[in-house]
Amino acid sequence: MDNTNSLPFIYVVSSTIAASSTSSTTLIMQADSRFELMMILGEGSAFVTVDGNDFTDTNAVAPSTFSVAIRDQTTGRDLMSAPVPQRLLCGNSFNQFQQKRGIVFEPQSNLLFTFTNLTAQSNNVTLALHGYKIII
Repeated sequence: MDNTNSLPFIYVVSSTIAASSTSSTTLIMQADSRFELMMILGEGSAFVTVDGNDFTDTNAVAPSTFSVAIRDQTTGRDLMSAPVPQRLLCGNSFNQFQQKRGIVFEPQSNLLFTFTNLTAQSNNVTLALHGYKIII
């Protein structure tokens, strides 16, 4: 990829999930370009308990308040074989999901995110899909 045909871009996906339940959200990518996904970062608003102490997920080293499954509904392909916990997919700022070789989505690709709340309280989840718009 060269810099003349690409722009850094972030898609944001958010969902509010009731206690111990599941929620689905759809993202339809913009029509002006392909998107090369390089990294996923995410957070949840629920508290986690570590050794009997409550921490907000921003204070915990590697929280796991939700899991997510991603399906590319345009092609019918799943991006994972099972829902992946927050700790494994997002990690922390030093250990996030980062691709060595980006995943390219066509314009107007339709992604379905199925979130599962792993806590006994409401959870506001936000994922940021970092990558590049590839101008066509």
